[in-house]
Amino acid sequence: MEQNKRMIKLSSILGIAGFLIYLGLMILEQFYWKNVLAQSTGDILAAFGSPPHSQVTIGSHLLMAVAGILFIPAFLGLKKLLEIEKERFSITLGTIFGIIASAIMVIQMSVQGTVMVKMGKMYLAASEESQKQIISILYKGVRNFDIGIDLAFDCFFFTAWILFGYAMLKSKFFGRIFGSLGIILFSLTALINIWTAPNPPSIEIGPLVSLWVLAVFIQMYRAFRKLSPTS
Repeated sequence: MEQNKRMIKLSSILGIAGFLIYLGLMILEQFYWKNVLAQSTGDILAAFGSPPHSQVTIGSHLLMAVAGILFIPAFLGLKKLLEIEKERFSITLGTIFGIIASAIMVIQMSVQGTVMVKMGKMYLAASEESQKQIISILYKGVRNFDIGIDLAFDCFFFTAWILFGYAMLKSKFFGRIFGSLGIILFSLTALINIWTAPNPPSIEIGPLVSLWVLAVFIQMYRAFRKLSPTS
């Protein structure tokens, strides 16, 4: 149906847009925040609470939250495309897990950015050194919650794409190579993250995984153009 084609087209575009936001913010982190985040906790808090760093901090986190929102319709569109051939439980489960992961991402980014800026301003407003030390300790403790939330995100996000990869194996729109690559990449990333938990992994294969996700959304856009009006 024409409605299905429009939904798949729009979903693929939103998915690509979400990825581009993610990519832009990763580049920003490497070049803008690299020197700032290498300093002491007090210096980091002072930066978060001062303009223009405070505006960049809250703005970038809200943009990442927007990316999470964009991924929700992208997951629904991928479900629609894969179910054109055959409805599978793995597709439905992957969609649910993907939406949950996206919601966690929105919550995490919104809260994280707010905490950084608010605690940064509290640090700058503190008149005594002892108060600043307490705020620094509290900040480190609060950031540990981020690690737990990030692990929850990983569990749902990685599982979602592994399930989608399995569904892609028999899809004419993706095929065995596409699906197998997704299963391998996300399974490997999950194993590395589990092995190093609760600490972030020292081996980073995120860029490869991200490129595969981008390829999925691009393939979605290509696939909608091949659909017949009765699909």
